[in-house]
Amino acid sequence: MRSFCVLYLLLFAGLWSSIAQGPDLLIQQYDQNAYDLEYYRKWNFDVLVQPHLSKPSNRESKAKLQMNFGARVHYRSAKTFGLTSGLDYHSLKYQYAYESDNSVDQLRFLRLPLLLSVYPVKRLRLSLGGSYQFLLSATGQPPPATEVIAYPSRAFINSIGLMASAQYRVYRKFSASLGFHFQKRSDNPLNRVTQNFKGFSLGIAYTILNPNQSKK
Repeated sequence: MRSFCVLYLLLFAGLWSSIAQGPDLLIQQYDQNAYDLEYYRKWNFDVLVQPHLSKPSNRESKAKLQMNFGARVHYRSAKTFGLTSGLDYHSLKYQYAYESDNSVDQLRFLRLPLLLSVYPVKRLRLSLGGSYQFLLSATGQPPPATEVIAYPSRAFINSIGLMASAQYRVYRKFSASLGFHFQKRSDNPLNRVTQNFKGFSLGIAYTILNPNQSKK
């Protein structure tokens, strides 16, 4: 948790330094003959849908397909560098793969990412950073329960995570992405449940501010 807080402080310090540059200095960095300045605006926003498969990283289990929904804010401080944050509804669903336990758990989180983003080419964004997951609910059918119940308080808790993604603008305002996420919290390895999860996602994002908008 301490290292995650340090990461947030460092990233916010970088954001403050970038804001201090001012928009005019940012635009001066661009080669107007090679880049569309409207595409490289300092702020961009998008909404996204992410089908994904996630499961515990330290328990025998099978992931079940789930859908995440979210929004992103992108601040571009230089031609090839920026920060990304936002808010996601993040759902996990998986089935235990033990002879004596094949029940299904479902967890729901609000996820707050804070990522460093780089732009190696015009249409591509690569992002890496941390996230914090606020637990909303946790349900399952732990043996010997015969129906789905809510887990007791503290069975699952908030956690920190790591996120990495590649997003490519495929057409006008639409982008496709491929991502990996990992979340972790110290827990007792003898417990049936775990706080550690990993998964892969695909995504479709829609940019609210059109990157192809022509200059007036």
